[in-house]
Amino acid sequence: MQGSTEAARDLFQAHGAAIYRFAAVLVRHREDAEDVVQETFMKLLRHLEAGGDTTNLRGWLFTVAAHAARDRQRGRSRWIPWAPAHDVAVPPPSLHDEDGRIRSARAALARLPDRDRLLLALRAQGLSYRDIASAAAIQPASVGRLLARAADRWAAAVRKDGSSGHEYKLLERRTTPGAR
Repeated sequence: MQGSTEAARDLFQAHGAAIYRFAAVLVRHREDAEDVVQETFMKLLRHLEAGGDTTNLRGWLFTVAAHAARDRQRGRSRWIPWAPAHDVAVPPPSLHDEDGRIRSARAALARLPDRDRLLLALRAQGLSYRDIASAAAIQPASVGRLLARAADRWAAAVRKDGSSGHEYKLLERRTTPGAR
């Protein structure tokens, strides 16, 4: 028990911030993102105490967080009536945005369908196509196609906002077989 608690604590130190940022993109409310992180790491602790598989814990964490975020969004839409006060956005991390590209990219990302945001957020975390498929509950063979479409929609949304001619890589596309 003590070993699994320390392992969970170490994994939280290593991945907690990334899981929070990932959840914040998906659920859009700071409190919900915090709840997703807490739920994810509580499940991790139970998983470790039960002697669960530890071969790919980073992928496991993002899969659990994706499912927790999806459940939280379903619950929020089911039980809380819409009101403008509920549209409070998660405060973005403080990054210097000299020319407005980060703000533009975030605004475009927020307007994408949920699945596109999920796929882009998972890829941005460096997860493999297999882990993305698991977390997004889609067929592994569909990941590349769906991810490419999501990246294209995001790029189009950023261009529509008028990126002032700034060209920058929105999502690294890898063409080598080992990159999947």
